[in-house]
Amino acid sequence: MPSTQRMDDTMDAPKTLRIQGYSISYGEGERALKVLDNINLDIGHGEVVGLVGESGSGKSTLAFAIMRALRGRTSGEAGQMLLGTDSLRDLNEQGLNKIRGKRIAMVFQDPGGSLNPTLSLGEHFRQTLTRHSGLTPDKIIKETHRLLSMVGLPDASTMALKFPYEVSGGEKQRAVIALAFACDPELILFDEPTSALDATTAANILDLFRELQKQTGVSALFISHDLGVVREIAHRVAVIYAGRILEISPVEELYAAPRHPYTRSLLASLPKPSVGEENQPLVSIPGSLPDRTLPIIGCNFADRCQFATKKCWQEPIGLVTAKEHAVACPYWESVLSIKINSGDETSAIKGANTERVARLSMENLSVEISRPDLFAWLMGRKPETIHAVNNVDLVLHGGETLGLVGESGCGKSSLAKALVGLRKFKGRVLLGDTPVYSLSDMGKPYRKQVQIIFQNPDLSLNPRQSIATILSRPLKLYQKDFSDSIPNRISKLLQRVNLPADFASRYPHELSGGEKQRVAIARALATEPEVIICDEITSGLDASIQASIVNLLRKVQVETGISYLFITHDLNLLRHIADRVAVMYLGEIVEVRPANKIGVPPYQPYTEALLSSAPVLDSNLELRRIRLKGSLPSRIGRVTGCSFASRCHHRIGTICDTKKPCRRDIRPGHRIRCHLDTDILLAVPPIWSTQKLSSPDN
Repeated sequence: MPSTQRMDDTMDAPKTLRIQGYSISYGEGERALKVLDNINLDIGHGEVVGLVGESGSGKSTLAFAIMRALRGRTSGEAGQMLLGTDSLRDLNEQGLNKIRGKRIAMVFQDPGGSLNPTLSLGEHFRQTLTRHSGLTPDKIIKETHRLLSMVGLPDASTMALKFPYEVSGGEKQRAVIALAFACDPELILFDEPTSALDATTAANILDLFRELQKQTGVSALFISHDLGVVREIAHRVAVIYAGRILEISPVEELYAAPRHPYTRSLLASLPKPSVGEENQPLVSIPGSLPDRTLPIIGCNFADRCQFATKKCWQEPIGLVTAKEHAVACPYWESVLSIKINSGDETSAIKGANTERVARLSMENLSVEISRPDLFAWLMGRKPETIHAVNNVDLVLHGGETLGLVGESGCGKSSLAKALVGLRKFKGRVLLGDTPVYSLSDMGKPYRKQVQIIFQNPDLSLNPRQSIATILSRPLKLYQKDFSDSIPNRISKLLQRVNLPADFASRYPHELSGGEKQRVAIARALATEPEVIICDEITSGLDASIQASIVNLLRKVQVETGISYLFITHDLNLLRHIADRVAVMYLGEIVEVRPANKIGVPPYQPYTEALLSSAPVLDSNLELRRIRLKGSLPSRIGRVTGCSFASRCHHRIGTICDTKKPCRRDIRPGHRIRCHLDTDILLAVPPIWSTQKLSSPDN
């Protein structure tokens, strides 16, 4: 990583937060769930500590425990939590109210959920500053504008008057970060602050925090399941699993030489740009988190560890520190040279054979969305029209995975919804040779063959229906073969997505996030479709679960020859699943290229910026950073020139603003829309390089 991505070392600084022997359980009695078990963690002044681990490991619970805002019935709380010299556990509610927002602040995963939708952004600041700062009303207004400007929000006075629903996700998160810094806190807790954001927005948010942390010297606990993000922001990293910390290390040492088998498995499960050109399976961790309602004497990772011995189950195993690197594994030195197993699903993946037969084609496809405006309606004006998708031409071949990438708001989901009949469209869609011109043409045969899996299974699975009921509906609607009973077919569907047959009697709330997404995949497979559209289906999942889902999709594709349109903002992931990649910006396809050459120039300038926003975990690679300035332009009117011209770092003049670039072939299978000459594009250096670069910025 470039040196500018690391902050100054503060390992020997005094401690802002000290946690000693902290434990807590949810519930009471024999079935109490031990969420945190003997946590020992320090954060020095000006230090950023990353906390990583799978969902359910206790990361967020630790943050809420520090804030003294634990939800639900708890028991068995023990240990110390010191903010400076003050014991957080000994403070009453009045004392806690004095430090929350003043000495400790928190930034949540969903900025929309942490802002009151009935209050303007400015009112949020007024209430916080009134409680903690003692400023006069006039000075509070000035300070609000200063804070909004500090986090890069344009026209602070106007922004302060806006309500949360009137600003983008990235702008909301910037406002929440400004609120966190408003009273000059000693400690800020970040709970997955970038997981809901696309890559470019997330990179800008990380840059913002890095700069503010440098200016203020604030300490931070940065919680994330994205190890690439943590590598860019933290001084030290603590790895937590099932409520216990298994490894703590300076950040570069942890990523270069992880010691605990769990840490090694987590890092191995992440997609990396340095893999070979062919599609490679991702490493997934077999098994699941242990039952923490039962006492665990030995290592809580033993059931999933390929190196476990009897000692790992029978004897307590604590952290042992050697030169600032602590690990809870007695065998870490002897097993370092042994490769981590790939998990059960990867062995069956040999690579799908793609037919060069068009299976789903889009010709001049456009999607326009009318946005209601009460004021415009009262004045007799027509509602505004958002041009979500503009004249898209794409072909998805048989047995192929076509990746679709771009920032949030680029039109990816609008395109997906049009293809499954959830949005009106203009132009033409062809399923094989059968043309479809409108939603009315998408009858039962089309809907049977083109299925969709949504990003959030919690919203797409009916919480009142059992898994059997959820899976039986498409079987009854679309399958004509009744030689096998519905229960047997449901059992086979669950088996195909590697879930036990007895899951049929469960309800969605009884499953983990990865298990729910597998049910959603099974539902899509129930119709035996030719095409499945995957709309950000791994974005909210841990690295290991993401790996298992991707490997599952590849396995099904090899077995059935199904085609995928795989929508994501993770370009590294596409190397492991996609055959080709289409890059979308402002509703237009600006580049289509082979996935296995995604790191090789030439790039369309927007693709270049997207690639540079992706975190890199490979210590052997240097990343050339390009930070996009500004945000997506308004889509209410049509852009006359290049859609990317207003943000392009290679902009060459008025031609970019006034004339649409033509689509041209750079190489076989590689098309780009750009006014730059091919020779200029070819001369652009690669984003990922093994050579040291003089500067990380362009």
